[in-house]
Amino acid sequence: MPVPVAASRTGPAGRASCRALVEGRAVADVLAWLSSTPLAWRNTIRHVAIDMSATYRAAIRTGLPDAIVVVDHFHVVRLANRMLFLVWRRATAELLGRRGWAADPEWKARRRLLRNREDLTDEQFAKMWNPLLDEGKVG
Repeated sequence: MPVPVAASRTGPAGRASCRALVEGRAVADVLAWLSSTPLAWRNTIRHVAIDMSATYRAAIRTGLPDAIVVVDHFHVVRLANRMLFLVWRRATAELLGRRGWAADPEWKARRRLLRNREDLTDEQFAKMWNPLLDEGKVG
């Protein structure tokens, strides 16, 4: 199954360009694909966006040692959402002795946290943000 690997280079008008699909999930697969591309093109790559795969990171570090490796935002947000859900589920079980319900205030707060700021009304944002600020410094 092809796996997306995004490599960016500065193109016309300073925009990043180029996306590729690499067949396979092994370091050798990524390196084989890189070696099939022109060296001049590889030298223009400044950033490579990947999922959180250590395999991809190792391949990029080997094949494009000067490129900056970044994790694409989709995977970061997905991981954060998953962790938030697991904490909510564990806390609900510990505090209430049951699974969470859609009507629980915590569930509604979680749904609010998953929305983009621009999709929240000022009232919804304040309802979410102000209690966090009221807690003071954390840590």
